[in-house]
Amino acid sequence: MNTRPLIILILTFITWMTLCASMAYCQTEHHGVDSVFEKEGIVILWAILKGQDEANSWVYIRIINSGGNPFQFYSVEAIDPFSKEKEWVVKGETLQKKNVVKSIRTSFRDKTSRRILFYRNREAMEKQTPEIAVFYMGVPDTSPEVLSDKEMDNYFEKALERIKK
Repeated sequence: MNTRPLIILILTFITWMTLCASMAYCQTEHHGVDSVFEKEGIVILWAILKGQDEANSWVYIRIINSGGNPFQFYSVEAIDPFSKEKEWVVKGETLQKKNVVKSIRTSFRDKTSRRILFYRNREAMEKQTPEIAVFYMGVPDTSPEVLSDKEMDNYFEKALERIKK
């Protein structure tokens, strides 16, 4: 009995189901490797506000909606890259022109990865079917470490100016 056609059919079905499942979860996924990311009318900027030690240092993610995109909501997940355990940093926030996600630096110790999800509407957000996702394996190495809010705001403004050029 020749089982080869049956095996090919089963493998094709499994591949098709895997692709459908991943596409249902997220239409487009981008790898954010730098402290400055821009795609589809979204700008993501990272900076670290240094404290006396890691327990008193904060990681800021500024998400800027430059317009011209269909996104209404966003969420940020923290993910342990080994166990794949996830927790929400923020969930289902309305996407404003400027958004800030602030996390204590030590929160990256176990759940080092961050996934920023963008949704077209409330229904997509409630069903957890983002249109795009931007994932980071950790705090980008290029994230500046600043000593004051003013210094951080200056960095964010200059980074935006560089993008606009």
